[in-house]
Order: sequence, then C-alpha cells, then structure tokens
Amino acid sequence: MSEDSSFHFEDLIDRLLLIVTLNSTLIHFLLSSQVEENIDPDRVDSLTQGLLRTRKWMEEATTMKGVPPSTQNIMSLIVKRLSQIESLLPKLSDKAKQAERNPAQEILSFLDGSKRAPRTTASVKSGTTSTASSTDEAELVPLVGETETKTLEAYRKVDVEDDLFGLIGQTQRQIQQYSARCHVMLPTWWLEVLREIHRYKSESPYLGDVIELPARILVTIIKGLLTEAPGARLLQDLLKNRQQENYLNGSEQERIERAVSKYFQGLEGLLKEQEIDAKNKILEAQTAFDGFGWGGPELEKRLIKRLNQQCEEALQGAVSASDVARQVIYAEITKMLC
Repeated sequence: MSEDSSFHFEDLIDRLLLIVTLNSTLIHFLLSSQVEENIDPDRVDSLTQGLLRTRKWMEEATTMKGVPPSTQNIMSLIVKRLSQIESLLPKLSDKAKQAERNPAQEILSFLDGSKRAPRTTASVKSGTTSTASSTDEAELVPLVGETETKTLEAYRKVDVEDDLFGLIGQTQRQIQQYSARCHVMLPTWWLEVLREIHRYKSESPYLGDVIELPARILVTIIKGLLTEAPGARLLQDLLKNRQQENYLNGSEQERIERAVSKYFQGLEGLLKEQEIDAKNKILEAQTAFDGFGWGGPELEKRLIKRLNQQCEEALQGAVSASDVARQVIYAEITKMLC
C-alpha cells in the first residue's frame, strides 16, 4: 500500500481495538446484569451512545481510499453487527425503565381500588379481606417512604466516555500524528486523564464546566508536550533511546481513576447545587499547590516546570473567577493536577 493512501493499517488496528474494548464492556454489562438481576437503564443509554459512535467510525473506515476489498467486506460485516446490537439496546433500556415504574403502578392500582395483591405471598394464602387489606397497607408504606426519601445522585460513572466537546478525538489524532517522531507515553497518560473525566455523568447544569474546564487544560498540556520546547525536543530524544509505548499499565490507570474520582468527590456539593464555601476550596487548592511534587533527581524538571505553571494558572483561575461555581471547579482542578 502506498504511503500517500488515505487508509493505513495502523488506523484499522486502533478501530479494531476499540471494537474489542466495546465487546468486553458489553459482555461485562450483560454478565453483571445477570448476576445482579437488575438492568440499569442509564448504563444501557451510555452503551448505546458509545456503540453509535463506534459504528459511525467504522463506517467511515469502509469508505476510505485504498481499503482492500476483503478488508472492506469484513469491516462492513462488523458495522452490520454493530447496527443490529444498536437496534436492540434501546428496547432493553425501555424494558429496564418499565421495570422501574412497576412500584409506582402498584401504588396507583391500590388507590384505584384494585384487588390485585402487589407481589405478596401473605395475601394469596389468606382468604379474609382484613388480611389482604393489612398486607396491602404494609406494602404501601415502604414504597411511599422510598419515594419521599429518594435523592438525586450528584454524578455517576459510565463505561464509555462521551466526547462532549470533541477534545478526545482531536487530541488522539494529534498524538497519533506526532507518534512517528515523539515518544508518546507521557501525552498518552494525560489523554487517559482526559478520557476518564469524560466518563462521568450528571444532571447538574454545572456538568459542562466541570468537564470542559479541566479538559481544555489537559489538551493544552498535551499540545505543549508534542509541539513546544522543551517538551517536544525531550520526547524526540526519548524516542531515539526507548521503544515507543502507547498504553498504560494497570497501576497507572488506577492512579488516574483515583485522581479523577477525588476531583468529582470534591465537586459533589456543587453538582448537588448546595451552598459551597469557595474560600475554603481555594485554601485547599493553595495548600496542594504549595506541596507540589517536583519528583526525584532523575525526573526532567523542565517538563515538571510546565505542569507547575498549569497548576498555578488553575489556582489563579480559582482566585479570579467571577462566580462561585468556577472558583470551586478551578480549585479542584488545581488539586487534581498537583
């Protein structure tokens, strides 16, 4: 295949790896749902979105110039299978949502005078009206109580990231573009932080800023590493002496997950629209910045200095932001980066 062809097998490998990841996510979802005997409609919706994006990405690959016919046929079959699964998932989501509404329907049936017992064995075994009535009342109280005490969650984590602002795809393409001349492990590490942030969902109106503000800082960090001195030169030199590395190990991924989890924990009050003490948050951020870790003597300090500058800018954003929400978000960003 010629070098100027629009189709590259490296790109195909990335797409197929995404398919494998999606398949493993689907299998995990199906098995966990079977074990727990419960289907979470939010997870179904998240999987549907991820499946839709993956299918469209694969469809684009089938129309690239230079795709061998045999490869195109296989990719078309994969797209067909993804489309079939995509058509089934909404039905599964509707079924799960319908199951969640059953308790409410039982209450309405009781209020309408229905004699059907709401899944109790006591009312079936008893032949008296008084027993059935007392059983219905006993069943009604916890259902109503549960409805009254139920509170909306501040956030939740899903299996597939949602690239709300297109920053993940943009950054991934940039890293791939520079991988021929730069060692990309460090940019890939920050890319995974970017992905992890996009795996969180919330009904809060602040979610956009909670995701976009740190995401754009991360994109700036990655771009600086690849295109600006001293990062670009250092990564070029590193590639000459070390084999290219594109994936993180398990412990590195866990560190990222913990850091992002703490970021969202720090924003729980904001996402719940509770009153927040912004001054205290900024003080915590200042403390984290003062304790910024410069690493050991073997660590390249010029790279760390750039990160320190990003932390300082985030802290200044917390101090100078005009509204409390952004003050709190920038404060938590500072803590996460430090």
